[in-house]
Amino acid sequence: MILAAGLLLYSEEFRKRVILIKDYLLVLKIKKGDPEAWELLVERYYQTIYSYCFRRCFGQVKLAEDLTQDIFLKLIKSIDKYQFTGKFFNYLFTIAVNTCNNYYSKKKFDLTELADYLPDQQQKSSLQLISEEERSDEIQQALNQLPDIQREAIILKFYHDLKVKEIAKMTEVSVPTAQSRINQGIKKLSKLLDKEALYFE
Repeated sequence: MILAAGLLLYSEEFRKRVILIKDYLLVLKIKKGDPEAWELLVERYYQTIYSYCFRRCFGQVKLAEDLTQDIFLKLIKSIDKYQFTGKFFNYLFTIAVNTCNNYYSKKKFDLTELADYLPDQQQKSSLQLISEEERSDEIQQALNQLPDIQREAIILKFYHDLKVKEIAKMTEVSVPTAQSRINQGIKKLSKLLDKEALYFE
């Protein structure tokens, strides 16, 4: 059992290293002017970035598409600034976070009213619901009620599986602040979903 767990962990780490190397090679080709490498990179990360934008902008498809396009335009313009000192994914996601933040700092949106409902599977926690029903209307609706900084932290942590340290760096806050935003976001989600409060440790 222990051996199997160890092999699984090794396999996951190996997979991450392979992705990292592939990203590095693609970026090198892009810097040399290879258009096919750029197409492959966009194809690899488009859906992930679009998904992030979609949740950040309350499910507005056109806006999510526009923000996603803007993010990749900024990426190609700044690709030479990437010096291979960290994960390329984190570099790209930082651009995504900043682009969405800049958009919302310039334009105010009214939050939609949270519909009255009781979530299914009453025995499950809000954290479990985030993982198991990420596409459900109830979760998206509850997320839309959170303050933007808390919604952003929740999305980065539970939808994109980033570490708190990575979230802190991307959003330019301290690790305790990023952790607090996650905790407070989960607490508010718990109340919105009529669940017992649960804190991420």
